[in-house]
Amino acid sequence: METLADENQDGISPKRFDKSLANDSFDLERRGSTDSTFSLRPSYKQKFKTSVVSPIIQDVLDQRLSNALYDKDQAPGWAHEISQEIKQKLLDLELNRYKYIVNVIIMENKSAGARTQCICAWDQDTDNVAREVFKNDSIVCAVAVFGVCFY
Repeated sequence: METLADENQDGISPKRFDKSLANDSFDLERRGSTDSTFSLRPSYKQKFKTSVVSPIIQDVLDQRLSNALYDKDQAPGWAHEISQEIKQKLLDLELNRYKYIVNVIIMENKSAGARTQCICAWDQDTDNVAREVFKNDSIVCAVAVFGVCFY
């Protein structure tokens, strides 16, 4: 640990700074560093592709909800678990220049229509969204995953 100050004017003991806590909010070691080139945009192989992300979303939804019956008390927990699992699988793709926003909506299937809408400002060349809908006799689940490149 490093001491930030020996002692302040009031005689209060010095504050301590633990270097291990410095990167708690964003784990660069886990995700690796960004590309080592001077390119502002990711290469084609490192882009967020709907064709890769959509099957991941669908697999998670099929595994988690195929035999589930809607329960209003459990739905928020399911939505959180589904979003975390999808996010973890996306991190495993190692698209190091992307941040992910995973939006999960679970509702009861009453054979009625529903519409969801999102608006986002992004870079049309690098950012993208993947959407999937899961339905069974009692549940409708809509998932949208936004992949936003950071420079």
